Amino acid sequence: MKFKVVSPNVESSGNSGTDPQAQIEQMLSGSPVFLFMKGTPESPQCGFSSKVAEILKAWEVPYQSFNVLSDENIRQGVKDFANWQTIPQLYINKEFVGGSDVVEEMSNNGELGDLLKEAFPGRNITPPPPPVEVQEVAALEAASILKENSEIRLLDVRTQHERETASLDNSVLLDQELVEEILGSWDQNAPLMFFCHVGERSRQAAQYFTSQGFQQVYNISDGIKGWSSNVDSSIPQY
Repeated sequence: MKFKVVSPNVESSGNSGTDPQAQIEQMLSGSPVFLFMKGTPESPQCGFSSKVAEILKAWEVPYQSFNVLSDENIRQGVKDFANWQTIPQLYINKEFVGGSDVVEEMSNNGELGDLLKEAFPGRNITPPPPPVEVQEVAALEAASILKENSEIRLLDVRTQHERETASLDNSVLLDQELVEEILGSWDQNAPLMFFCHVGERSRQAAQYFTSQGFQQVYNISDGIKGWSSNVDSSIPQY
């Protein structure tokens, strides 16, 4: 049985005289799964916090969270509480699990699922499907794909300065505003194609969007440099 994801961001008491350790204990008692993070699940303030929130979302489990940026005493307190100096920190059944890399590894190898089953006995906890693979295509093949499918969105992950030096027709700059728009309102079946100078930055961007659930994602493996060499020599090299 699937159930709704609930992730309210808990507030601290705001009383500077309250023992942070007691506050943390109280928070952990309020939910089987608890995440101390920077920001909120809906608006994370660092990539590592975002990663753990997305992992929990993929597992479809209810959890509570606390934004450590809102209370410096709690921010330092959780580091002392777990003897772990970085944020985010995930707890299950009041036991410290780990930070971003640990949670990701445990999600991939199934250990996180075992802990979640213990936290929610009787619930049907099923692992999320693995993200689709990024389709790596050289510039010449990418040009052919774009010609055949006009619905593909061509996304440039370079800087504005680089775009002024050389650009591809019908491409748009992938800035933060567009990232938020894509994640918030675009159909995850919409085909996306990423490029940069030589394919490395765009590969990272493409992998990020597959991790967010997008199903048709391409990366131009040799970038705009390969496009200039093999598709359109009028595009400046730099």
